[in-house]
Amino acid sequence: MQLMATSRPCAGAQRCVSRRRVVVCTAADKRKVVVLGGTGRVGSATAVSLLEGFPGAYDVVVAGRSRENYEKAVKLRPGLAEARYQAVDITDAAAVKAAIDGASLVIHTAGPFQRSQNFVPIEAAIDARVPYIDVCDDTTYSEKVKSYAAAAAAAGVPALTTAGIYPGTSNVMAAHVISTARAEYDEEGRYREPQPGEGVEPELLRYSYYTAGSGGAGPTILETSFLLAGEPCTVYRGGKPFELPPISNRRVVDFGPGVGRKGVYLYNLPEVQSAFRYLKVPGVSARFGTDPPIWNWAMWLMARLVPRSWLQDRSQVRWLRQLSDPWVRAVDVIAGEAVAMRVEVDLEGGKSAAGIFVHRRLPAAMGNSVAAFAAAVLAGGTAPGVWYPEEKEAVADRVAFLEYASRGCSRFELNRSAWALESEVKQIGGLIYW
Repeated sequence: MQLMATSRPCAGAQRCVSRRRVVVCTAADKRKVVVLGGTGRVGSATAVSLLEGFPGAYDVVVAGRSRENYEKAVKLRPGLAEARYQAVDITDAAAVKAAIDGASLVIHTAGPFQRSQNFVPIEAAIDARVPYIDVCDDTTYSEKVKSYAAAAAAAGVPALTTAGIYPGTSNVMAAHVISTARAEYDEEGRYREPQPGEGVEPELLRYSYYTAGSGGAGPTILETSFLLAGEPCTVYRGGKPFELPPISNRRVVDFGPGVGRKGVYLYNLPEVQSAFRYLKVPGVSARFGTDPPIWNWAMWLMARLVPRSWLQDRSQVRWLRQLSDPWVRAVDVIAGEAVAMRVEVDLEGGKSAAGIFVHRRLPAAMGNSVAAFAAAVLAGGTAPGVWYPEEKEAVADRVAFLEYASRGCSRFELNRSAWALESEVKQIGGLIYW
């Protein structure tokens, strides 16, 4: 089974139905969805995607620290006016429990997650038996959330961690490519056990990410990047972990027409360890880069010149973010908000398979990704417990998920040879040159 097309927006005033009729939402089945951090860039984009992509399906509650922030978010995204606002402090267990009372799903988007010790949202969700999603992009935090798996399963609560765009949609892309190679799908796309001799095993998985400027994602992405500059990177080769310096091992990756070749650098991202453990890939790495290149160089220098104790102190990093934010905003006006992701899998026998995702606006792409996870959970496609996106129990129908997550993409392809995704591919006399 292959997926190699850009999906189209759903039609119809009262429902959203995937091509494979797996995700079905009707006005008669309107359910409450609470978005913690809903006044931020990620949360507000998620709320708008839920409201516009699934008309009449959800009662969306945007939970944030102040109504003033909500009103600012509505000016940025007018569609958010269809949501209800509720003031919530996510460190206050009683307040979170009150906010999610009667909810069908809670989505935690209030980052940054690096070095956070606040697990009130997942604990409140399990206690209230409300399904849970977070957009965590931190290895340590996601592993702590994963440790609640037994409690969530006992309570019958399905939960996803790292369910954003990267990590998140990128994990599902990689899982789909690998399951296709392993022959783990039947003709209808359902999971099955491959017969002896069917399929091939992955040897190396590379995640590569690019955004133009900050991607329009706001100050959180700046703070996250600075915090990651203080974390050594774990990568895997031949089944063994290796620790490398942050923002190192530059690699030039071709994201295809419209983006082109970009330098990307190693970061300590959670999908590296989760893919190694749950997809059972012996080699995994993740890289990220941005434009203009000077930002990459500045981050490289910061990781080497700024004391690590500073980069691991959130108050110091917040100061650095405030200092940098005006300059980044000015550059964003020129750089735009494009996002590109590429997953490459080296398979046994010298074969390879790859996928690419390109969208001109990171906030919209992020919102669609989180909304796609929400739809999968609400459709009953997630088993009780806590799962990373690439696990089979996380998303029952990956094709339906990817159709929605890739809405608005200028390019979205999976299960292609790596050379087919290059910017300039020429065929001469039956041979391929690039």
